[in-house]
Order: sequence, then structure tokens, then C-alpha cells
Amino acid sequence: MARLSAQLLPRAVLLTGLAVWLTIAVLNNVTDSGTNIIHLNRMLSMRLLADDPLFGNGLEWRAWQTVSAQTILYVVVVWQVLTACALWLAAFRMMGTALSGEMNDAALRSANLALSMFLALWLVFLCGGLWFGYWMKQGPIQGVHLTLVIISLLSLTYVNQPTQWLDRKY
Repeated sequence: MARLSAQLLPRAVLLTGLAVWLTIAVLNNVTDSGTNIIHLNRMLSMRLLADDPLFGNGLEWRAWQTVSAQTILYVVVVWQVLTACALWLAAFRMMGTALSGEMNDAALRSANLALSMFLALWLVFLCGGLWFGYWMKQGPIQGVHLTLVIISLLSLTYVNQPTQWLDRKY
């Protein structure tokens, strides 16, 4: 039982860390929405590409001139809040399983749902950014999104590793 707890505790710490990180991201988006609105406006209008005579000229028809970046940011923040809440719930459930020493299906289901929501957020950002060609002029933002996809996939893989081997005697 103690060995199982030792394997579940790092999973709880991982989920807690991601919950804290996303909660801070939400707080940043709410208190400094202007920064993201600037980046969203640049991406949606494709202004950075339109000002460049070489890059992205064939993509400029995709620009959204009439869509409000503020509205998109609100939708993103709502999804981030829901995801952060799901991560917190998963973290608490996983911590409970670590303390009890028995794997709980509800904890694993919560973790998978929360991490899938986390992954979905970054995949939508990557696909949306690719649609608007943000990789050509806003590469560091794409790098962050790609890194978060990788973190999401690694987290899902780690959380879903079997724990049965811990009960075996060698």
C-alpha cells in the first residue's frame, strides 16, 4: 500500500502544479487582458502578414476583420476556468487516492478529463494559429502552445501508467 501511495503522490503533485499554473494564467488573462487582445488582434487581422511583402500573402484572405478579439478572449478564459477547476478536482482526488493508498477510478477519470481539456485548449490554439499563419510572425507564441501540447501528452501518459507492478515482490 505504501508503494502505491508513493506512485500516486507525484501524480497528485503534477496535477496540482498544472492547476496552479492554469489558475495563474487565468488571473493574468483577467487582470492583463490587453496584452492578449493585442496578440489576438494581430493574429485575427493578419496585420503582421499584410504588412510583409513576402510572407503569408496567399493566406491573407483568412483574416477576420470583424471578429472581436475581446469576445474570443472571454471564451478562452471561460474554457481556462473550467479546465482549471477540473484540474483542481483531479488533483484533490488524486491526493486522496495517494493518502488512502488505493487507486480510485474516479481520480483517474477526473485526471483524464482535466488533462484532455488542457490538451484541447492548446490544440485549438495551435490549429487556430496555423489557420492565421501566426507561426510566421508570432513564433514564440506558437512555441509556447506546442510546448503545452507536449506537456499535456506527457502528463496524460504519466498519469495513466499502470500501478499494478508495485505490488509484485522481486
